[in-house]
Amino acid sequence: MANASNPFRGIRIGSASGAGLAGWQAETGRSPVDVHKLPVTYRCPQGHETTPVFADLAEEEIPEYWDCPRCGRTGTRRPEAVFGDSRTEPYKSHLDYAKERRSPAEAEEVLARALGELRRSRGEAT
Repeated sequence: MANASNPFRGIRIGSASGAGLAGWQAETGRSPVDVHKLPVTYRCPQGHETTPVFADLAEEEIPEYWDCPRCGRTGTRRPEAVFGDSRTEPYKSHLDYAKERRSPAEAEEVLARALGELRRSRGEAT
C-alpha cells in the first residue's frame, strides 16, 4: 500500500515515463539488453544431474566439470566420460564434521545444556 507522504514510489522495471526513458535509462541513454542464457547439464558418477545456466559464452569458456550439489562429487558434461575417484576424501555433511569435533559424551553434554537453556527461557521447570 502506498503512503501519500512517502516520497518513494514503485515503478515497474522497464517502464517508460512521459518523457520516454525512466531512471537509469534516462540518465545513461541506454536500454536494457537481453542476454542469451545457456543451460549446461552435468552428470556426476551417481547419476545426479545439475543444470547451471551461463551467460552466452564460447564453448571453450564453459567449465568441463561441475561439483554436484547433492553428493559433492565432480560431474562432467560428457555422459560417456569414465569417472575416476575425483575426491581424495568422501563427501561429508555438516553433521559428519560436527561428529568429528565432539565425542558422544560431549555431544550429550552440549544437548543437555541447550535443552536446559530452552526450558528456562520458556519458564518450564527443569
